[in-house]
Amino acid sequence: MELTEKQQRILEAIQATRPVAEEDAAWAVQAGLAAHGEDGDIDLTQEGRRYVDSSSL
Repeated sequence: MELTEKQQRILEAIQATRPVAEEDAAWAVQAGLAAHGEDGDIDLTQEGRRYVDSSSL
């Protein structure tokens, strides 16, 4: 999957635990790149981490 710059920024924000808009969080969850925790937090899935980690090489 190719990510847009906006989508990449959304994943980076989630990883850094910065707030993201509900619609951005929903996109990441629907794409399987993030998941909501029981406490309402959002975190990257393993797949989502690969996109963020690979961008910093």
